[in-house]
Amino acid sequence: MEKLEVTAKKREEKGKEKAKKARREGLIPAVIYGKDMDSILLYVDHKEYLSKLRRSDIRSSIIYLDVEGKKYNALLKEVQYHPVTYAPLHIDFHAIRMDEPVEVTVAVRLVGEPIGVKMGGVLEFETRELDIKSLPENIPDAIEVDVSGLEIGYFVKVKDITPPEGVEILTDPDTVIALVAAERVEEEEVVEEEEVEEAEPEVISKKKEEEEAKEEEQKGEE
Repeated sequence: MEKLEVTAKKREEKGKEKAKKARREGLIPAVIYGKDMDSILLYVDHKEYLSKLRRSDIRSSIIYLDVEGKKYNALLKEVQYHPVTYAPLHIDFHAIRMDEPVEVTVAVRLVGEPIGVKMGGVLEFETRELDIKSLPENIPDAIEVDVSGLEIGYFVKVKDITPPEGVEILTDPDTVIALVAAERVEEEEVVEEEEVEEAEPEVISKKKEEEEAKEEEQKGEE
C-alpha cells in the first residue's frame, strides 16, 4: 500500500463565484469529512493534484492530508470534473481511522500466460477492479489473479480468488474476472450454390428464345 502526502489549506468562502475565482488562481475546492468530526472546507493546489492525485490507482492509496499542520489519514472518495474540459472542479476526502476497516476499490492484475492462448485462443479481461474491505494498512496495490491454467472456454470468477491476508472481497462471487475464448475468424464471402443454380435456367431460356427467333426469321425469308 502506497502512502501519499498531500497538503491543503482551509477555505472560508462558499459559493459558485468564489469557487470559480479560486480555480482561476490554481486552487481546487475540496472537503474532508469523516466519523466523529465536522466537515472541513479546503483548497488543494492544482499542481498538487496533478503530481499526486491524478492517478488510476488513487482510490486504493492512503492519503496523509496535511491541513495547515494538522494531519489526517484519508481516502480520496470522489473528484468532480468539468463535463467538457475534464478539469477538476471539486475533491472529496474521507477521513479514516487506521484501526478500523474501510471499503475501497482496487485494481486486478492478471498473472501468467493462459494455456488456451498458446493454443490460439484469446484472453478476455472482463473485470479490472474489485471492491474490498480491510484495515487501511492491509489494502493491496492490486489483487493478482493467476490465469496461466485457463484453457479455451474456461474462466476464472471472483469466488476462485484467494485474497491477501486480512482482505475481504465484496464484489459478487460469480463475477467473471477473465476468460479464454476461441479465436474469432472472419467468414469469407462465398457465392451460394443456390444463386448459381438460379442463374443457369435464365441463361438457357434466353438462348432458346434467340434460336426460335432466328428460325422464324429464316422461314419468313423462304
